[in-house]
Amino acid sequence: MRVHKEISTFSTVYNITLLALKVAILCIQMLLGFNKSEGHKRDPTHNERASFKDKVLDAKDFSEIVTASGYRAREHVVTTRDGYLLVVHKLEKENHPISNTYNPKTVVYMHHGLLTNSELWVLGSKKEKTLPYLLVDAGYEVYLGNNRGNKYSRKHLKLSASDPQFWDFSLDEFSYFDIPDTIEYIQNLYRYKERASAFGISGMGSERLLISDETGSLTPNSFSNSSSTLGNYQTPDTIEIVYIGFSQGCSQLIASLSLYPELNSKIKIFIGLSPAIIPSNLNHPIFKLIVNQTAADNSFLYSLFGRRAIMPSVSFWSTAFGAKFYERIVDRSLTLLFGWTGVNISKEQKQLGYPHMFSNSSVKSLLHWFQIIKAGRFQMFDETCSCGLTKLSSLSSKSKEIGNRVTPFPITDHLNVPMHLFYGDSDILVDIEKTKSLIVDNNPRMRDKLRVELCNNYEHMDTLWGDRVYEDVFQKILIELENMNQFDKLKSSM
Repeated sequence: MRVHKEISTFSTVYNITLLALKVAILCIQMLLGFNKSEGHKRDPTHNERASFKDKVLDAKDFSEIVTASGYRAREHVVTTRDGYLLVVHKLEKENHPISNTYNPKTVVYMHHGLLTNSELWVLGSKKEKTLPYLLVDAGYEVYLGNNRGNKYSRKHLKLSASDPQFWDFSLDEFSYFDIPDTIEYIQNLYRYKERASAFGISGMGSERLLISDETGSLTPNSFSNSSSTLGNYQTPDTIEIVYIGFSQGCSQLIASLSLYPELNSKIKIFIGLSPAIIPSNLNHPIFKLIVNQTAADNSFLYSLFGRRAIMPSVSFWSTAFGAKFYERIVDRSLTLLFGWTGVNISKEQKQLGYPHMFSNSSVKSLLHWFQIIKAGRFQMFDETCSCGLTKLSSLSSKSKEIGNRVTPFPITDHLNVPMHLFYGDSDILVDIEKTKSLIVDNNPRMRDKLRVELCNNYEHMDTLWGDRVYEDVFQKILIELENMNQFDKLKSSM
């Protein structure tokens, strides 16, 4: 059971003062005869007349963003084996009929990058620059996931988000829990639909298809101790999922495939946009120094940002500065950090996307990437650093490595999935040669399954929002998936 801390006297006084101030403002409004709700009634067509850009900028969440483009979202909740609750968005056309029928063309799962959330995928300034919309229009079942700790996944069965223990996660936990548990949930959902369709059952009558253990809880058997919120129906067929990842969303899947070799059989194809696996160091000399210092001593970054969330006030600043000024701030920051110019992304796209782009993650997840950059290898989080070693053995990096070798993600032996990676030659977060070497070397199964595609002059965000992203990336993905479906139909008819 979660234990709540005592409320401080300062918090009590602050809340009472804030309430009194709001009451005073309300009284003044009433005395002046101002009624906000009546003002809206006098203009019933306000929302209809608002531009697409205004609707997206004013949107509070994923559902409101996609509604502006004529789509709707259904929310699913995945319970990970370690107790985090993750929201997964199912994207549909607005007039899509509600049905439990099992008849998916292909299931597509999309996962965002570091310090972002599922909204990142649906912020294109037009439909041609919004891959999920294109996929739904083509008849695919599209799901968009979220990592623990971001805007949509800040709940745990036992821990409060104010507890530092809640934020004690990095790429290890994203890969060990979030990705495989979400994929399992989606597969169980379609097993359920298949079973319900086979029995001609829908709605409440389908409850008798659920399988419970002796305690009455639902018990999927994949990944042993999973507590996913849907049961596993023991059907022999597994729904193969097309996985599309952006940036860290790529490294998360690759790490998961290495930790769970059986997961390879559940992924039909992996399509990676700007796959960040072993990034180069940051652009500015000062930030390079910070990366190196952080990788050498875990406590350094914690001393600056604490042990909980990084960028907790980002929503305030994006609102306070307004779209135009905030776009300049983000552009300047990206130039300092990564040397990006942003020339391939229009101002309109930046002003639309930037205010919704960033979301919380843990300080530890950022620290983990700094360790990977410094080590130049795709490795798990270095929990020890100088702990467990004497000061003498930590004086040099060589003596430290002799005393402690950080566990790698063992991808060289376990990958067995077709991969198509899109990358730009102006993106310092993607070292494609190291990535290819990591995937293909010592793994002959992947030599004919890995395909990499260069997008000339592309930077990191261009594979999502670039001016030519439809021609260079999205159209090719749609053609590849359609050819794959046609091949499957031909094979099944033989």
